[in-house]
Amino acid sequence: MASYFWRLNAYLFGKSQMKKTLLTGREGQKVNLGQLLQNSVEQFSTKTFVTQAETGECLSYDEFNQLTNRIAHGLIGLGGGDKEYVAIMLPSCIQFLTSSYALKKIGAIEVAVNNNIRGPSLGRMINLTKCKILITSGEYLQQLSEVAEDLDYLEQIIMTDDHRPAKKLFPSLEILPWQSILGESSSNLSCQASDDETAVILFTSGTTGVSKGCDIPHRSSVRAAESMIEAFNLTEKDCVYTPYPLYHVGATQYDILPAMMVGGQAIMRQGFSLSNFWSDICRYKATWFMSMGSVQQLLWSAAPCTEETQHNLRFIWGTPLSVNHDDFEARFHLKLVRGTGYGSTEAGAVALPLFDKSGAGKVLDRYKVAVVDEDDNELPVGEPGELVIRPLEPAIMASKYIGMPEETANAWRNSWFYTADLAKLDEEGNLYWLARLSERIRVKGEMVSAYEIEEGIFTHPAVIDCAVIGIPDGTGEEQVKAFVTLKENKTLALEELRLFCAPIMSRFMNPTALEVLKEMPHTQTGKPAKAELQKRQ
Repeated sequence: MASYFWRLNAYLFGKSQMKKTLLTGREGQKVNLGQLLQNSVEQFSTKTFVTQAETGECLSYDEFNQLTNRIAHGLIGLGGGDKEYVAIMLPSCIQFLTSSYALKKIGAIEVAVNNNIRGPSLGRMINLTKCKILITSGEYLQQLSEVAEDLDYLEQIIMTDDHRPAKKLFPSLEILPWQSILGESSSNLSCQASDDETAVILFTSGTTGVSKGCDIPHRSSVRAAESMIEAFNLTEKDCVYTPYPLYHVGATQYDILPAMMVGGQAIMRQGFSLSNFWSDICRYKATWFMSMGSVQQLLWSAAPCTEETQHNLRFIWGTPLSVNHDDFEARFHLKLVRGTGYGSTEAGAVALPLFDKSGAGKVLDRYKVAVVDEDDNELPVGEPGELVIRPLEPAIMASKYIGMPEETANAWRNSWFYTADLAKLDEEGNLYWLARLSERIRVKGEMVSAYEIEEGIFTHPAVIDCAVIGIPDGTGEEQVKAFVTLKENKTLALEELRLFCAPIMSRFMNPTALEVLKEMPHTQTGKPAKAELQKRQ
């Protein structure tokens, strides 16, 4: 086991001859996620691994592993095992994380269900892989009951809390309390799954249409975590704070897994909140934080507090910030990573964030990327177009959308993955993400990026949060509509906003409609819920 961590340290400290060996545990053996957990347990047994911020409950690496083993033995007793799909619909909690790794230990495949989804889409997520077992809790029973008749393959529901209400709602299914599936044995299970086999089904956010299930191999997750370790020189002294859902690649691959691989700590909370962010950061001595959605902007817009300068954060990275980076660093006494990195559910981590250069960052050498026009012609350096990605090593990204052959054929073409992202490259090979192609607004014959408009509006001193959408104008074109939330006691009228925007963006980009909201609706990953905003029209 020591050999694994020697290799890991060699990788982190730049010994190039060791760079390709991180996935090898014992000689000649490929490491899956279950084995990686065991590797960390052997090295960091008594050290705290994961803490639930809401309750303060914490588990050491050994305690986490023992609970994971008990769940694994219990699932085997229920018929869960090699290549079986098991759905998890839970908030970000210890039961979710231990269940996830229990499945990795028995070779089963986790189906990470977006717990924010309702209606037919929810039933579809569970049915896609013909899941027979679902692990959930009472807070999602209403959502599940709405699609009960559509859950054609489900046989057993495991409840992490009171199981009796589920018995009434699902009389034809076997309902099991959490304690009943905890096996008596906590002995380690040795899964023989190869690193190129599917570990989890993760669903896309659905920004370009219906949410799609991606088959994520073990290697893809590990490679993404490696990228974070390398980019930020993470060590066992680091502690990540993650308020993001465990059904999302950000929390699992970019936060918790890299922490586990280096023997660090992970603090989980069930959603981001300004009211507890700095207190959590200080209480648990978090050292790094990934920002998603408009989180950085919300931190900047909030009233100053004492704790924001009395923390242990080394850096924050993630979503671009519209305010001056130096001002942000000076106020919060931390390093703000200029680069955002680039990755997706399908592709994994494609570009590493750079500390002192904006944009997505440097494309990793295990990928080839290109920027193409609508006819698939590669565009010159600096010219924007659709980003396409080709893996240069096996099993580092998804290969399909589960049960969606047409969408798969459209996205994966001639060994390239078509991202539906607008991007450009510079002379040094650095990647710059510009917008989702689906978030372009057609105004007077011009294609306008909603993201660019939002960047400009964010600089208005009264604005806390904003989202921009296109609304049809009846001519086949669209108008730009902005939604904003404002600082306390501030007002903003359309004409005032247009006057503010006039010098900083093209005339046709300037919003022609404005709605001030008391509260911006967000997805669980911190992005404005634009689908909900569209419904208001």
